Amino acid sequence: MIKKAGSIFFLGTLFFVQAQEKQTDIETIEVQGKLFSTPYKSANQNITIITREDIVNSPAKSIDEILQQVPGMDIRRRGANGVQSDIGFRGSSFEQVLLLLNGIRMNDSQTGHNSMNLPVDLDDVERIEVVKGPAARRFGQNAYAGVINVITKTNPGKRVKISAEAGDFGNYGLGLNAQLGNEKFSNSLQANSASSQGYIYNTDYEIRNVFYQSKLNIKDGDLRLQAGFSEKKFGANGFYASTIGNGTV
Repeated sequence: MIKKAGSIFFLGTLFFVQAQEKQTDIETIEVQGKLFSTPYKSANQNITIITREDIVNSPAKSIDEILQQVPGMDIRRRGANGVQSDIGFRGSSFEQVLLLLNGIRMNDSQTGHNSMNLPVDLDDVERIEVVKGPAARRFGQNAYAGVINVITKTNPGKRVKISAEAGDFGNYGLGLNAQLGNEKFSNSLQANSASSQGYIYNTDYEIRNVFYQSKLNIKDGDLRLQAGFSEKKFGANGFYASTIGNGTV
């Protein structure tokens, strides 16, 4: 069996000080930039905010599925469970859309391909900021057609969530989401694994994700740390050429 394997390793540390926002009203949200943030109500760009309430009320099970609900967004999926996904916006290529995770660039620096290789589960997402149109002045290169910034959450308190699912074609998924901390220092850890034998030849996949983040509140701001690992192995049926029977040409 011919199989294409794709994996990324992301280890990032983000330290910054910012004004703390306690409100949940969309009008009070500050749209994050590379060096500074802009209040949503004062932004002069076309911006869509997908709030936590929108995510909870949506049937979407992954980040790429929730983004498909944004007008003008083109999620180019080549497999189930977001195993191979790229983002286009208003007819753009995937290289012209900048993808950020808590303000940190996630686009592959070599190819810009498979940009949705995020080590984050949808349950960890607090909101998603979608800036439509050129925004290179604020965000840097690749922000030609738009910017997508996925904001994750770190909440105080103790919480553990374990999930499991199974289906046809050897499909299964296991997930762990744990939060521990208080108002001063909070931690969040999520790990998930998914696999399938594929619905036709060479469409099988294996996905492994781990993501950790912490937040330390200090005077007039906070310090944050995040680190993640993502590995994906997938069959590439019809990706490079058409298929005939059980072989590829």
